Amino acid sequence: MSEERKVLSLEELQQVYLELLHEFDRICRASHLRYDLCGGSMLGAVRHEGFIPWDNDIDVSMPRPDYQKLLKLAYQKKLDLPEGRQIIMYQDGTFPRHFARYIRHDVLRVPEMEDETDNPCIGIDIFTVDGYPSDDRAMKLHCFAIRQLRRFLLTSVERKGTSRKGKLAAAVKDLYRPLLKAIGPYRLAYALDRLCRKVDYRTSEYVGIANGMYGTKERWKKADMLPQRLFRFGDGEFPGYVNYDIYLTNLYGDYMQLPPEEKRVAHCSEGYWADPEHHA
Repeated sequence: MSEERKVLSLEELQQVYLELLHEFDRICRASHLRYDLCGGSMLGAVRHEGFIPWDNDIDVSMPRPDYQKLLKLAYQKKLDLPEGRQIIMYQDGTFPRHFARYIRHDVLRVPEMEDETDNPCIGIDIFTVDGYPSDDRAMKLHCFAIRQLRRFLLTSVERKGTSRKGKLAAAVKDLYRPLLKAIGPYRLAYALDRLCRKVDYRTSEYVGIANGMYGTKERWKKADMLPQRLFRFGDGEFPGYVNYDIYLTNLYGDYMQLPPEEKRVAHCSEGYWADPEHHA
């Protein structure tokens, strides 16, 4: 990284994300849309009243109806977004993924990703809360299908000879990667999104973040998911699940216990100002 593109410190990057969260909160409130902190961000709010100290991103979730309305408003340019901000999605050809992202164009990620199609801008991932099957066997099959299709999508956007699981996995993926690239990540994102919303959120007894990475751990009763309250997160308060203990225990087990020091590392990209002179 050259001198003029100095990598932001962890604290600076967290502040960048926190500014985005404040903006996203205002956008959702103005349009009467529900969202919740989720994943590590929900854990951070409960355990640290902010970021997990070594974390450097923010994730939110939205019930499918609110998510669809958000994307429609964004597509129609009816959201009052700050200058240099954008909601990217597969539906308008800006982001070949099965979830959306609220990005800022003035902070770019360090180009270290294997993925050649990912957007270079820092942003908040927006996941959907969808319906889940009530039957355990049907639930496992549903999550298995989502996991496999998600794997195909991620493989389709990786460069040849790459895999997060090592050289052998990369060699195996290279056998079928050309077919997935021919299908294209946007078609795969569409298929995965369609599969995630196969069980109607509005009539389902069980729900979860189907397009996330935790699969069956995500499922809980919609009646338990619906209640919200505000949680302290950094310099603000943001909505999350009243019944966070159910959610976080499902995902992390004893979530108040800190992981070993060797595992206290950020899993997301670092960032730098797109215009270093402006932010010098």
